[in-house]
Amino acid sequence: MKVDLSNIRCYLCVRTTVRYFSTVFLFVMLMTACRKEQFFNGKVQLSLAADTVWFDTVFTRQPGSTYPISVTQITWIKNPETLPVKASVRLAGGKQSAYRINVDGIAGPVVEDLEIPARDSVFVFVQCSLEANGQTGPALVLDSLLIENNGNKQKMLLGAYGWDAHYFRSAILPCGGVWDDQVKPYVIIDNALVPAGCNFTIKEGVKVYCSARSTFFVAGNLQIQGTAAQRVLFTGDKPGYNARYFPNQWVGLRFGIGSAGNNIRYADIQNAAIGIRVDSLPVGQPENLHLENTKVQYCGQACLAGITAHISAENCLFGQAGSYSFLGLLGGKYQFTHCTFATYVNYATRQDGHFAITNTLRDGNGNILATAPLECNTYNSVIYGSLQEELLIDKGGSATFTTDFSGNLIKSKSKPFLATLNKYNLDPRFKDETGGNFAPDTLSPLRNAGILLSPPVTIDVDGKPRIGVPDIGAFERPD
Repeated sequence: MKVDLSNIRCYLCVRTTVRYFSTVFLFVMLMTACRKEQFFNGKVQLSLAADTVWFDTVFTRQPGSTYPISVTQITWIKNPETLPVKASVRLAGGKQSAYRINVDGIAGPVVEDLEIPARDSVFVFVQCSLEANGQTGPALVLDSLLIENNGNKQKMLLGAYGWDAHYFRSAILPCGGVWDDQVKPYVIIDNALVPAGCNFTIKEGVKVYCSARSTFFVAGNLQIQGTAAQRVLFTGDKPGYNARYFPNQWVGLRFGIGSAGNNIRYADIQNAAIGIRVDSLPVGQPENLHLENTKVQYCGQACLAGITAHISAENCLFGQAGSYSFLGLLGGKYQFTHCTFATYVNYATRQDGHFAITNTLRDGNGNILATAPLECNTYNSVIYGSLQEELLIDKGGSATFTTDFSGNLIKSKSKPFLATLNKYNLDPRFKDETGGNFAPDTLSPLRNAGILLSPPVTIDVDGKPRIGVPDIGAFERPD
């Protein structure tokens, strides 16, 4: 019988080849393991992202807590050489520093033998927690990041202003209480409440900063008494942020059921989820809320929301909302005079007009759950934005729906108020809508285009006089 050796020869050939490559691989691994990694041993001028890591203004630490800690700033250190380098990074202030660092996943205050790959970078994460300083205003706090390699020393400055504050954590505010400190801000952690049956006053020039998820609840009565020269501020607790880029920093002002006779004058309310929310018509009492010369802006959901509420506003700006500049839900009574409702934002995608009024409450399928009478009167106001239709009007059920819109400039394809003196779809020529400046420019159709009211509105949102035929909207441009 003849034996076929071809398969055997093939098997031996493959086996020999595998053995050869295994030997070569083992040799390479042994040589690699024995060879020490080479580092550049000369002095290297490392590239630094910046000469200063700047935090702007940070609130000093509340006694007995870790709040607040600053935002995290990110910087980097780059090796320009073709070989890796070893460096050390440390805080000049050591363990006593107000700053803390993490370099490429290693926490400071000192990081030794840091390996920076060839022509690569390591990231440095920096935070600060500042102690109270007892100053009447923000005080500068400095430290340095010291970087050394092979005897070459470099430095990156760290800087922040520490600002002492009045802190209120889950606070029930006192009846008859007053906030009037124009120098030291008020900081709300979690929530603050004006109890039912109590009055609370916020005087001119006061600044209120609110932490994430915090709400300023009003069950009683709130009087905000800003002036044209010294406005009251409500915003998130990151004072160094540019307001127009950061909505949803806090929840907002909320007026509960039964709260009536509230007044807000010359205030700036910004960066909330819902800037102002008002719940339920007061029975046998004055209106829930009256606003004058107030700007509510950069809110993630709505600037002003009323749920079966009674609200009036004069010389007010409701701008740059994620969904609604104004939402009147489930009826209510609303009057707006010389107001500007304007939304041009890139932090939200809207499908509907930002000025919305409805006498219904509907479920997710559009079925009416409840209705209530609605009355909305709007005079000499602007309703404009980036969509072709900026009105959302929903009439349903048997509840009444009454409107009087006169002397306004409105962006709307449907043009629902043609019988009264309104202008439609004319570019209002705001000075800078993307930057949040909604004053009219020289050629704006808002200028000298309002109707004469009785009694007349004699000033604008900033307290400037209105003369002759007034401009439409919250702002009056002097001739």
